[in-house]
Amino acid sequence: MARPKTARLSREIIGRAAIELAESGRELQLVPLAKRLGVSVSSLYHHVDGRDGVIRAMREVLVPRYLVDVPEGSGWEQRIRLEVERTWRMYADHPRVLQYMVTSVIDEPDVMRFYNALADALAEAGLPAGELLTTIEVIDAFTFGAALDTLSPDSILDAASAGEVLSGLLANHPAGAERNRRLFDRGLDLLLAGIAARVGASR
Repeated sequence: MARPKTARLSREIIGRAAIELAESGRELQLVPLAKRLGVSVSSLYHHVDGRDGVIRAMREVLVPRYLVDVPEGSGWEQRIRLEVERTWRMYADHPRVLQYMVTSVIDEPDVMRFYNALADALAEAGLPAGELLTTIEVIDAFTFGAALDTLSPDSILDAASAGEVLSGLLANHPAGAERNRRLFDRGLDLLLAGIAARVGASR
């Protein structure tokens, strides 16, 4: 039998199918993934190393769409803002994929470029070397949380059950995507202000 002109499987094809499976709300398992692709589970192993390999393939598909190089000449704060903005956008667009991506060790060059860019920017800002990695982890945790917030109801708090002060605040508070965007912007502002304050205190 002649070989097909187009490869039936590749890491990219597997990654895309896995993203679709996760975003449909189904558990990421090899059997339903293989069924979705119309292949045997053993065929997947020719391209990925089990479930962890599938998660890595998902990351390889998504990262090039979002994490591109930051323009040269930007200051440390602007570089961090741009890097984190794109990471949040990637996760916020695919929050059900995020829950799997955080379980896999990162070694992909495109993703490591992102973390190295954060480290370089924080070092340029003057943050003590002993605080760099933890600060990167704090930024990561904030980004993850802000992205997962997109899965929340449009209005998280029930105004009818709130007290007088809180219910008044809720009356003029945005909902849905607008609320999530404000949450991210305000949170990132606070993070950057905290980093700048920490740099000042350490000098």
